[in-house]
Amino acid sequence: MQRLGASLETSKIVISYLRNRWADLELEGIHYRRRLARGCPQGSQLGPTLWKIAMTPIYGMLPDTSTTKIITYADDILLMVGAARPTKAFQRIEKHLDLLNNWAFTFGLEFSASKSQLLSLKGGLKPGYSVRFGTRADAPLIVSSATAKYLGVYLDPRRSFWDHIEHVSQKSRDMYGRMRRLRSANWGMGQLAARTIYRGVFLPRVTYAAEIWASGTRLEKSKKKLLSAQRAPLLAMTGAYNTVSTNCLPSVAGTMPLDLEIRMHVLTQKKRKQEITNAAFDGSVDDLFNEWQLRYDTLPKGNWSKKMIPSVRHRFNLPMKLDHYTTQFLTGHGDFRAKLHSFKLVSDPICECDRKPETVNHVLRFCPRTKNARKKLKSTLSDEGVSWPPADGAFLKSKATYEALVTFSREALTNRTDR
Repeated sequence: MQRLGASLETSKIVISYLRNRWADLELEGIHYRRRLARGCPQGSQLGPTLWKIAMTPIYGMLPDTSTTKIITYADDILLMVGAARPTKAFQRIEKHLDLLNNWAFTFGLEFSASKSQLLSLKGGLKPGYSVRFGTRADAPLIVSSATAKYLGVYLDPRRSFWDHIEHVSQKSRDMYGRMRRLRSANWGMGQLAARTIYRGVFLPRVTYAAEIWASGTRLEKSKKKLLSAQRAPLLAMTGAYNTVSTNCLPSVAGTMPLDLEIRMHVLTQKKRKQEITNAAFDGSVDDLFNEWQLRYDTLPKGNWSKKMIPSVRHRFNLPMKLDHYTTQFLTGHGDFRAKLHSFKLVSDPICECDRKPETVNHVLRFCPRTKNARKKLKSTLSDEGVSWPPADGAFLKSKATYEALVTFSREALTNRTDR
């Protein structure tokens, strides 16, 4: 601390803080006590600063060349070494590790070779080669791997970040899968709570360090993996049936597909840090919505949702409150005999009115059992200047038209004697 320019008073405070420390443990009536001669109080506010101070001498130990760089973060050390040939790189690594071992010995510390990682970013080396942790003949070996985890991000030589995306997707899917089981159509975790958890827990976990690995989301297999992980939270936010296609779930929920959501997060961070102009941000956001719309329109599934929600950007900007009944009319998947028959859950698809198959369109426009509810729906649409039959996207024209659909959906699906 004195070499770094700290005052004598500051040094004395730290010395007093670290001196005469004891650890006490009471176990089965027996009291154990031991004096602490080294180490940093874990969880303390001063701990990270003390680690920075302890790490500082490392930078003066390594040779200042264009082939070596070291990065430290708390007690994590990253050593990057370059060379024209692998054997030369291995020699340099072992010499530098000698210097790090000497530093650790001075502070009463010891490195663990088994917890150290070795990764080549260029040169085409296949995983499995090893480097000694120092130049000693009996030094333990560090065995290389295909990927390395550094500060929570999985790195790979191709910079595809597939391993990181796969890890994040699996971890997030498990989390929301458990939450999904906490709710049913009419009880448990509601759509609002699910959306709050999605924004406050799910997305922050997924987008951690996304500025580094967001380029990997452009791979087709990465898109599929991320959308698969997003499916559980989308079902929870919308209250939709499990049979609804992943293509239309984001539009119903009013949130971007996860790969685009990650790229949007990166753009927002760059704008906040003033790394891009407002104009560049707006242009990139337009590109994201155009990409989403193209994907939404061209994929074959979710045709009824495309009629109800033709514009993903328009839906994205609407503060729509969803419920289990309205979602069925937005997706076409629900308590409709024709849909249930397609999954072999009922014996025939014909509506109880004995006219036609009971599809969502039949219940909405033609079924005599929903005549009264339909009359109120048509009246509201007429007041809002919407003709009947409604055109694509008509129910999202205004707050009144959407609330009319909400009311109709609940009445149509709850006031039926055959259910």
